[in-house]
Amino acid sequence: GKSLSLICGALSWLRDFEQKKREEEARLLETGTGPLHDEKDESLCLSSSCEGAAGTPRPAGEPAWVTQFVQKKEERDLVDRLKVEQARRKQREERLQQLQHRVQLKYAAKRLRQEEEETENLLRLSREMLETGPEAERLEQLESGEEELVLAEYESDEEKKVASGVDEDEDDLEEEHITKIYYCSRTHSQLAQFVHEVKKSPFGKDVRLVSLGSRQNLCVNEDVRSLGSVQLINDRCVDMQRSRHEKKKGAEEEEAGKAGSLPLLQPRADGPSPG
Repeated sequence: GKSLSLICGALSWLRDFEQKKREEEARLLETGTGPLHDEKDESLCLSSSCEGAAGTPRPAGEPAWVTQFVQKKEERDLVDRLKVEQARRKQREERLQQLQHRVQLKYAAKRLRQEEEETENLLRLSREMLETGPEAERLEQLESGEEELVLAEYESDEEKKVASGVDEDEDDLEEEHITKIYYCSRTHSQLAQFVHEVKKSPFGKDVRLVSLGSRQNLCVNEDVRSLGSVQLINDRCVDMQRSRHEKKKGAEEEEAGKAGSLPLLQPRADGPSPG
């Protein structure tokens, strides 16, 4: 309940904020002028675009034409910065779409390989069955013609890029200012639960989310990190913590048992020693 309330409230605000910011950008680019000085909502100052744009103090006694010229110049500079940021945002969104497309190609290629392996296994089994049956001679006649019909495995250029990890667009794009929301929690399981809740929410498809404190990113045990899957890493870490706790508890119980089983002092059987 608490996580879902935080998700809905925070992401609703983020969605509305980004929408208002885009509407303001579109208005400024359409009119070609900067924001009015008497606007009440200064929170939509378009991040770094409005730094030093409007509201710059003017020296007293300046001619009106100088003030007007400076103001017009600042407005033009603001519009130019908006155009640059808009172009960067478009490149960034296209880059993300390409990455998503490549991930889909990767999974499609994996499914294709699995289907081909299954087909090869079925052909091998059927051939073994035919070789042991009465159709062995006919199989030898068919093999010479069937081998010519087998097509070489085809990989498109994009699939080859995915397999080799080659990326033609390796130019580092200068990252624009992006409004982010940080969610902090005490345990890894709570972070994993929060990520799962975001994916299930109506915002799951429109929001980019990364877990900065997962065991997959911070674990220093090479054997555990090599497992790859977050779930496997979490399970192994919990098992290691449980086994360590059990060993420590067993050692403490053993020490307590030794301390409580000291032999009692008894008189010797041969009588008291001479005084």
